[in-house]
Order: sequence, then structure tokens, then C-alpha cells
Amino acid sequence: MEKQLSGEKWYHGLLPREDIKMMLTRKGDFLVRTTEPVAGQPRAFVLSVMWDPSRGEEQGIKHFVVKQHEGGKISIEKFTFDSITAMIQYHIKQKESISKQSNVFLGAPIGRQPWELNHVDIECTKKLGEGAFGEVHKGKLKLKGGKIVDVAVKLAKLEVLTKEQIKEIMREARLMRNFDNPNVVKFYGVAAGQEPLMVVMELANNGALDSYLQKNNVPIEKKLEMIVQSAWGIEYLHSKEVLHRDIAARNCLYGDNKVKLSDFGLAREGTVYQMDPHHRVPIRWLAPETLRSAIYTQKSDVFAYGIMCWEILNNGIEPYPGLSVAEVNVKVKEGYRMELPPELNPDVKMVIEIKCWSDNPNERFVMKDISKNLERILKIDRKKMLDPPEQQQKKSILNATASRKRTSRSRIHHSHK
Repeated sequence: MEKQLSGEKWYHGLLPREDIKMMLTRKGDFLVRTTEPVAGQPRAFVLSVMWDPSRGEEQGIKHFVVKQHEGGKISIEKFTFDSITAMIQYHIKQKESISKQSNVFLGAPIGRQPWELNHVDIECTKKLGEGAFGEVHKGKLKLKGGKIVDVAVKLAKLEVLTKEQIKEIMREARLMRNFDNPNVVKFYGVAAGQEPLMVVMELANNGALDSYLQKNNVPIEKKLEMIVQSAWGIEYLHSKEVLHRDIAARNCLYGDNKVKLSDFGLAREGTVYQMDPHHRVPIRWLAPETLRSAIYTQKSDVFAYGIMCWEILNNGIEPYPGLSVAEVNVKVKEGYRMELPPELNPDVKMVIEIKCWSDNPNERFVMKDISKNLERILKIDRKKMLDPPEQQQKKSILNATASRKRTSRSRIHHSHK
């Protein structure tokens, strides 16, 4: 039935309730979705209708589970139909209430959002590896205008995922679709209309930053660029009041000479977050105050950024080599910090050691100040570095053309004197 429905604009597949609230705003607005899977039970189809906007999101939206009968027939409360499409067409045409108990009429079908992708527009071409929830593939995505772009596709098989894991995937996707920055991985959307669930992002041609550093002999100048670019990405997240909470070289991608922050599984909206002490956390990247109190702030991200700088400067090896996680936990709270390479620019060293790794979070810089200081110390022009090569080429051609025109006008002017 999912495949039959995938062509209907009002069918949204595995759309979480959090998104439905934002989409059904006027009386009669409706869509069809599937429930999150429960182990051992088939997924059901649900018709969600805005019944009374004055009651707010929770009370105003009615959710009707579609009952499936032998022989493929379906019903909700009143009549039996051959298909969900036939049921919807009937209720719109006849202006008949869906419910026996209350008057719930279908008005406007709510179509898919730009980030809700169709499976037919995605082609997986090569398996790249395994992710937290399934396989990661290289692929191609056909955009609305017909343009085809290279992408990375996370595939999640719903039968092996728990309800909570699916919520986690969709929550991460909901967060990522608000981002637009050259140093944060671009999110194209989610294909949730049928299995497998697909999360589609831009492809960084060099993969994870830590493995790129481990496999390549990266010169110090390039490493310093990586350090500055990752600062720009975190600065952007903080400007959006988002905590990443898992800043590490393994969670950054590298492509077209750009570091791109990725993996927002632990990210949270806000400037302060109280961690669940039972959840696994990346101890080697945690700030001392987070280890003590399980409270995470933007300054905790700043500390983790300093650890990532150490990773970049040390070719992507794991922080605190030779120490166990338990030892790191104790030593960091006691004030222990790793040594940076002796040949590192002393001003850069100062920014990392004093302004990222200070025991007192109030003595650490905010990310914006870290970016500014590193740009000044390393004489890096943000605008110039972030312009893609083709843009730089276009600009240089335009500048050269403008310069020739000015010279030509100047000659004409002089010849008339």
C-alpha cells in the first residue's frame, strides 16, 4: 500500500507528530502518515486532520487509525473503501464527516515540504560504510529543477530500528534543515514515504576528517585552515543557539578543502543542556565542568573544539593517548591538559590552551572571538576562503573584464583631450 500512496501529495510516510503540528494549521487541513513501528506489529496508516485550531496543536488535531480488513478493504469509523485514496476522495466530495463522534471534515490536503524527498529521485551508487542506524551510501539526488547532485545517503531499515531511534533520526533531520553554512554539512532532506528510510546530505569527497588526517600527510598550513574553518562552523551553530555536544574530528567531514561539521545526533537547541547521566557520552572531549555536573553549555563546545584542534594537529589520533577513559575523567577534572606541538604558532597555542581549555568556563572565549583571533593571527580572510573555486574564478574574470573596460574608457577619455 505504501507504494500506491507514494504518488499522493498528501501522503507523508513516516512523518513524526512534531512535524505534523507545524503543517496542519487551518481547519480541515489533513495528511496521511504511517505510525512508527512497534516490534512484531505491522505499521498502521493514520489520517491526521486539523479539527479545531482554537484548541491548539495537541487538542485541535485528530488522528484516525485506518483499519485494514481482509481482501484489502479499509475503513475508519463509518464506511468501507477499496483504498485510502478512494476514502479521501469520497469525504472531500460528499463533505461527509470522518468521525461518528464529532464533526471532522476534510478540507485542504497538505503536500510535502521541500525537505520531504521521493525515493524515485534518489539513486544509491556505492556503499561507503556503516552508520549508527544503518548503511551509508554515495548516491545521486535529482533536485526539483531537474539538476542532479552527488549526495551521501543514510539508509535506515525500519524493522531493525526502535521507535526511539526513528524519533532520534527525525529529530536530527528537523534540526539540520535549519542550517545553511559552508562549514556545516548541507542537509537535503528525508525520504520517509516507504522503506528504507533515507536521510540525504551533501557528499564530502574526502570523508571523515579524522581518517583523512590519518591517511594523508597534511601540511601545517592546511591543518591551521582546518582549525579556523571548524571554528566558523561552531560559531554558526552557536549563533543559531544550537549546542553540538559531540565536537570531534570523527564528526567532521572534509571535502573541496572545507571542514564541515556533521553528526548532530547529540545536538540540542538552546544554550544550556542537562545531560542524562545514564547516556553514553564522549568523555575524551568533555569539559571539566561537564564531567563534574553533567551540564553542557556553549563553553563546553569551546573546550571540545580545543580537543579537536589537538586532534587535527596530531594527524587525527585519539586524544589522551595512553590514558583510559576513567583516567581521562579524573585527570581533566584535576587540571591536566594535553601538550600541543612545540612548533605551533605561540599565539594559536595561547588561544587553545588559555581561551579553550581554561578550567573556568567564564574565562574561555566564545566561538566568535576564537574565530576572530585565529583569522587575525593566521591572516586568513574568511570571505575569500569560503568562496568556492568556481566563484573565485568567476569573480576574477568579472574583475578582469571590469578592469579592461575601465582601461578602455580611460584611453577613450585621454584620446579626446
